[in-house]
Amino acid sequence: MEKDTKLTTARQQRVSAIVDYALLVGTPLAILVVWQLLGSLGRLNLTIMPTPFRVVDSFASYIQSGMLSDNFFTSLHRVAFGFLLGGGSGLVLGIMLGLFPKFERASAVVLGVIRPIPMVGLVPLFILWFGIGELSKVLVIAIGALWPVLLNTESGIRNVDAKHLEVARILKKDRITILRRIILPSAVPSLLTGVRLGLSNSWRGIVAAEMVGASKGVGYLISYAREMSQPAVMFMGLTIIGVIGILIDILLLRIQNRMLSWT
Repeated sequence: MEKDTKLTTARQQRVSAIVDYALLVGTPLAILVVWQLLGSLGRLNLTIMPTPFRVVDSFASYIQSGMLSDNFFTSLHRVAFGFLLGGGSGLVLGIMLGLFPKFERASAVVLGVIRPIPMVGLVPLFILWFGIGELSKVLVIAIGALWPVLLNTESGIRNVDAKHLEVARILKKDRITILRRIILPSAVPSLLTGVRLGLSNSWRGIVAAEMVGASKGVGYLISYAREMSQPAVMFMGLTIIGVIGILIDILLLRIQNRMLSWT
């Protein structure tokens, strides 16, 4: 009886997994099929809403010409530099805010005013200050990484188990040892979440960073296609942003889970 119950449960789990996979794959495929049919039947204004086939044609054309890889890797380099700058700054500030309450109180108003400003809102300011070169673009991307890393690092440090700190004090451990052996390891889960969110934000910020003053990049392609009334190229760029964003998030989530399983 117990064996039959286990077999039934196993079958139900397999069926549930198959259904979940079918929904995961089938839903976007169904949307694409309906979208293509509407375009083929003349139900869409193709000057503003291209069919999936036209988007695929744009992909093929840009891949064949080499323009896709050129623009993609330009954006990737900007995101890498921006994330290192913003994530590194967020890590340092997060540690300082978490460890030093006086520093947190002194900077609360300034950080509270700056934090709600969106990346897009900073583009004109950075262009005014630094021109339309690479620095302004990297800084816009860096802002996207700064806040998630900063806030999660600060939260992770502040939420360290008080019992562990008390034991360390009883054992008369010095501050450096407490920081290295207790505080930072305890903050790792929160820090990894901040890194994942920060890198995702940095990649999304590439559109805002490259829409003004850029001559290469995925964001530039989207902006240029809008000016030239090339909706298929716009959708191609948006698809790249979306797909790469999902892949980055999945990869970092797996790395995070692997690292947490080790700790």
